[in-house]
Amino acid sequence: MRCDHCSNDVPDGVFCTRCGAHQGTAAEIGDAKKREHRYAAHPNEHVVQPSVFTTLFPHLGQHKIHEFRWAFAAGLAGILILYIAGLITAAILVATFLVPVLYLIYLYEAQVYRDEPATVLGFTIGGGAVVGLVLTLIERAVYNPYPGVGNPLRNAGIGAGTLLFIGLLVPIVQEALKPLPAILLPNRADFPETVDGLVFGIAAGLGFSVAESLVGFSSALTSLPAHMTPGNWIYDLATLAVFQPLLQGSATGMVVAAIWRYRRGSLAGREIGGVAMAVIAHVAFALGTLLLKDAQVNPLFVLVWQAGVVGALLIYIRYLLHHALLEEAAHMGFAETICPNCHMHIVASGFCPNCGMALTAAPASVKRARKPRTDTATKARGKT
Repeated sequence: MRCDHCSNDVPDGVFCTRCGAHQGTAAEIGDAKKREHRYAAHPNEHVVQPSVFTTLFPHLGQHKIHEFRWAFAAGLAGILILYIAGLITAAILVATFLVPVLYLIYLYEAQVYRDEPATVLGFTIGGGAVVGLVLTLIERAVYNPYPGVGNPLRNAGIGAGTLLFIGLLVPIVQEALKPLPAILLPNRADFPETVDGLVFGIAAGLGFSVAESLVGFSSALTSLPAHMTPGNWIYDLATLAVFQPLLQGSATGMVVAAIWRYRRGSLAGREIGGVAMAVIAHVAFALGTLLLKDAQVNPLFVLVWQAGVVGALLIYIRYLLHHALLEEAAHMGFAETICPNCHMHIVASGFCPNCGMALTAAPASVKRARKPRTDTATKARGKT
């Protein structure tokens, strides 16, 4: 068939495998080639949908994503049980490692970088942890906001110097240094797509989050009794288990993704905006949390603020990645492959003609298994 939008001869399907446009939608949707109603990594979702797993775990197909959602829910339930039982130290440790461990499982489960896991994990998660350890220790030497046991932000009367240091300087320095492990990855040329940069950045940010949390809560981990009255720890545990790792991973992922786009010669306003958004979101998260806790507002409102910042960050990541996938997938040649999202055997170029997934978001093992086809005008016609 001939695509309604790019006028290329492509296999018959719901989506054009060359440009990714949703066929027959020009009348209903403004610009079908931008297809913002069909997120390129997970076409069953809108681009403006702050979904954690389909954003930060882009290589997972729709059948696998639910398993990780259930695993995350089980982890949160475990933290809640430990909190109710008064095992706060154990709850802090589980909360610190929950999202990073799920990400490690994702990298293996989706076979994202199956042939080089040690190098990728060592230079991203491990490197991020080292940067986090060194930087957090330096920050604590300059100013220790963790006096005694518990969360430091409970104390009122925070001065202007503290606000500038914790709420402005620290987030900027962190966003400048966290991407280093991903940028210095030795074999990064083997992973040129923007989605690779995003995954590397998220991994580095999560490694950083682990180190930052362990150093920050070291006094609590070493001083709290094995069993104690739960108190209000549930709010700090929610930040530690959900919002802090999501913020650190998302912000670093977006910065590294923008750097990957620059290396491809495709840096534009949205990529520059992505770097700015990462820094602004981190500052807003840190400064807003500090001010709200200093004002002694209901801790639930602090979590709402943190959730709003993280949600906005996730939406911008999806916007950046969506347009990057549409552009980069359009340059792939025709090949026989299996769509990792809908699992159909297809002859496709950059997009699955059945579900519309951008095939550049497929795991590296799937992309290497593609069998090139040169006679697409006849063999690819109508084959899905």
